[in-house]
Amino acid sequence: MTYRANGFLTTLLCLVGSLIGSSLSWADGKDGPSYEGTPLSVWADEVLSLNQLSNVNSSYPQVRAIRAIGTNAIPWLLTELAKGPETDPISKGQFDLLALPVGSEPIYHQLRARACFWALGEQGAPAIPALELLLDQQPEFVPSALAGIGAPALGVLAQCITNITPHAGSAGPRDRAMVSALGGLAVALNLGRIPRTAAANLLPDVRRWAAQENDRAAAYYAKGVIRILDSRQ
Repeated sequence: MTYRANGFLTTLLCLVGSLIGSSLSWADGKDGPSYEGTPLSVWADEVLSLNQLSNVNSSYPQVRAIRAIGTNAIPWLLTELAKGPETDPISKGQFDLLALPVGSEPIYHQLRARACFWALGEQGAPAIPALELLLDQQPEFVPSALAGIGAPALGVLAQCITNITPHAGSAGPRDRAMVSALGGLAVALNLGRIPRTAAANLLPDVRRWAAQENDRAAAYYAKGVIRILDSRQ
């Protein structure tokens, strides 16, 4: 994968605007479009309060609200993802990659945007090119958001995992994106958002990460992916 440095928000929004065109409608720039009189920012907080990515499904009204807003939510979600300085929560142990802690500044905006991409599912597919532009800026969150979109994003997730060689550890954006991709892929496979057959060709690379014990986070999530892909259930 060719990583693009500094994915500027203006470029991202222009790109997404060209992809979803006239479907955009806004209540205001700060809080995003509304559904049933409630702005997207409020619905996003409620999705975040579900606490686990595995809980983000259509049995919850806040998830159904995000899906009703649909592609209109994408520019606001990209704005949320791009906010603030780059953080390194994985290396600092600030949060469980698969959890959604509420109010965890300065990563709160990224967490609720990621949760909403999981709520959107495949409706979020038009955002994939713009999310790829954000990989260097938010390597912990973008791959996980892509996993929430599901099968349409598998190509970018695969590149995050395969375009880097297992080694004794690094804190670079590609390394962090790889860990996020493995963790997100494990959840997406487990929930059926990405078919196991579609991801089966990743097994050789995932096994290499599982054997890389010096990178404990990568090994942990890689082993989770292997358990799911090897399952005959």
